[in-house]
Amino acid sequence: MTLPRPACVILDHADAVRHLRDELARLAERPGAASSIVQHPDWLLFELESREGAATPYVVVASGDNGKPIGYAPFVVEYHHARIAVGDRRVPIYQGRTLRLLGAGVVASPHDRPAAEASIAEALKRDRSIHVLRIRETELPNTLANAVSMGRAHFTTVQANLLDQINWTIEPQESLDAYLAGLGSKRRNDLTRRLRNVYKKLGEQAQLRVVDTPEQVDEYCTLMNQVYARSWHAEAVAIDWTLPARRALFRQLASERCLIGHLLMLGDQPIAYVHGYRLAGRYLLDDTGYDEAFAAHGVGSALVFQAVQDLLARYPGEVIDFGYGDNQYKRVLANRQVSCGALYMVRGVEARARFGMIAPLRWVYRGMRRVMRRE
Repeated sequence: MTLPRPACVILDHADAVRHLRDELARLAERPGAASSIVQHPDWLLFELESREGAATPYVVVASGDNGKPIGYAPFVVEYHHARIAVGDRRVPIYQGRTLRLLGAGVVASPHDRPAAEASIAEALKRDRSIHVLRIRETELPNTLANAVSMGRAHFTTVQANLLDQINWTIEPQESLDAYLAGLGSKRRNDLTRRLRNVYKKLGEQAQLRVVDTPEQVDEYCTLMNQVYARSWHAEAVAIDWTLPARRALFRQLASERCLIGHLLMLGDQPIAYVHGYRLAGRYLLDDTGYDEAFAAHGVGSALVFQAVQDLLARYPGEVIDFGYGDNQYKRVLANRQVSCGALYMVRGVEARARFGMIAPLRWVYRGMRRVMRRE
């Protein structure tokens, strides 16, 4: 027997999201419901405000028999330029209206996810104005992508990354001591020695500062602006950490024990940072960087190790998610790795033709890399 699917509504303006904010937040805060903090309604509202009209919400909410939400998919509608990096070049693929999913899937408790996901997928397929859905990063396979790729008016899933990607995590540990023991004596001693040497080189003024309360947010944002401007990240992506909307978001998240910042201070000067968020038993390391003047000291990787120790000591049993990438600290500290990637779900003649260029690009690019490695 086929069970009835939950009904869906679309929240397509910020006031509608604010009206359901508390119910959506309760869903996101359930264990296993959200993929990361970016799926929390407060984050969605921040993104809409900070984009100043360049993005609008498209939140698909599935409700149960009692009319209460059992799951939602937080999309942002934006004008998107899809480009694929091939060596030093960025090949244009598509530009146009795109629905970008915040996070990696439907926000729902594990028990309700299958029904909510099926209902949300059908709602997306019914809206014939949608031609391109986007997920920036997700573990593979992605069940929502699979759901919208089946049946009538289906989408075609396209993996956008040309090379294989890995997502790195530390799975729940009984305690900090248990995690350190699992590293093995050689790796543990090497990490401890490197951390000790960093503090020895920096001298007595070096200290760790942890930020996790609303009262600390304003000073934290000022310090983050200082150290971020002296990191290589600032050249790639400009961020104003003191933006009023960002400070308001951080204060709200800190009041809910969701924000954690780790700063390595040299006196009053921040020289390295680890910025992350907790939600429902999962910590996401969102960004880490350091003042380039102290690169030779190894302050960046040392602070990450110190932050991991602090998190495991305070919140044993929670996942620490490093995201994807080839950073050495992820390989050294993580104890789980899974395939991940960036996905587009597309339909319509033009979108399918344009995104169809990615597969041959991937084949050519990987072939060129194999030839270069042999040489």
